[in-house]
Amino acid sequence: MVEIPSLLSAVSPDRETDYLAAAEAQVRAYCGWHIAPVVMQDLVLDGSGTKSLFVRTLKLVTVTAAEVDGETIDPTTLEWSEAGFIRAPGIWVDKLRSVKLTVTHGFESVPDVAEIVRAVAARATASPTGVVREQAGAVSIGFSLTAPGVSGGVVLMDHERRMLDRYRLPGRF
Repeated sequence: MVEIPSLLSAVSPDRETDYLAAAEAQVRAYCGWHIAPVVMQDLVLDGSGTKSLFVRTLKLVTVTAAEVDGETIDPTTLEWSEAGFIRAPGIWVDKLRSVKLTVTHGFESVPDVAEIVRAVAARATASPTGVVREQAGAVSIGFSLTAPGVSGGVVLMDHERRMLDRYRLPGRF
């Protein structure tokens, strides 16, 4: 029997670091890809059976290697767009996990996304238990809700989702 490690095995002793990591993961999950920084990555994709293949990115920088159904393709014969669409000289084979690409993709800098990550983490840090209001005698502090009916935690607010939509892959719901 295989023992599955705990999700908490990656938890650091610094709670703020954990909130930043969780907020970043939330943003990347919402957008459907890593967004930044620019990285070189080996990808295995399903063949589309059409002229175009979509790589899960909105900022394709280069395609340096390609293999289709075990056959090496000269990457200079590929036509590609920054938006992640790639065309081969023929039709991509219609076979699962048949396309292997080495690509460089991502934005170099996304200060607007970084600020959303910091804001989400700061809200989680300010109210980790979801407390909305604290009072001691005549002194009272109120915390805002992060979403309707939700306080605390790592939650994207509606205006943050709208800001992230320009980095979100098509078809993400």
